[in-house]
Amino acid sequence: MAHHLKTMPEYFQATIDGRKNFEVREDDRGFKVGDNVILEEYEGFVDIPECPDFGKTCPPVEYDPSTEQEDYRIPEDCKRRQCQGYRKELYTGRRCLVKIKEIFKLDAIGLNRYVAFTHDILNIIDKKEKQ
Repeated sequence: MAHHLKTMPEYFQATIDGRKNFEVREDDRGFKVGDNVILEEYEGFVDIPECPDFGKTCPPVEYDPSTEQEDYRIPEDCKRRQCQGYRKELYTGRRCLVKIKEIFKLDAIGLNRYVAFTHDILNIIDKKEKQ
């Protein structure tokens, strides 16, 4: 199993320099010892203006007011359309592949959904991509 995780530049640099050999993350992916994790240097995002072709080229979406959720089962007669993304994620292109060595649940300190894990570095791609 390989997990892709966003990592802010200062933490990414500390990892590849060998000063940081652990992660504290929400355990929403079911991390396991032996899993590979790809840390991707992440600089945030930029907002994208609303789609200029609103209602024309964007995929249709049905809005259910009772649940305040968008329903992606698209009915044939749906006229309302909306773009899926209004922001662009900014990655530098630098990545670090690590393997999880140990996992520690953080229940005892009140962080029930979080784990800390130590890791070994397997590979570093330390080349920034042009944006």
